[in-house]
Amino acid sequence: MDCIVIESSIVKSNSINSTDKLVYGIIKALTNNLGYCYASNDYISKKINLSKRTVSKSISNLRKANYIRVETINYQRNIYLVNDV
Repeated sequence: MDCIVIESSIVKSNSINSTDKLVYGIIKALTNNLGYCYASNDYISKKINLSKRTVSKSISNLRKANYIRVETINYQRNIYLVNDV
């Protein structure tokens, strides 16, 4: 992963903090051809040098702000970007 693209609507958002925005960018970069990211909090935390707890909190904040949707299918967490960003 060489580049993270974050939409200006996310960057300008007052409903999430800078860490949440970075985690959103990582999730977006890791979203695969099927349209979702299945990376664990541990994997994401290592990518951006944050604690797993911080990543978990950011994912929760992104869900509350309706920037992502999380589903668990066959014991695998899938993170989907919400399209109306």
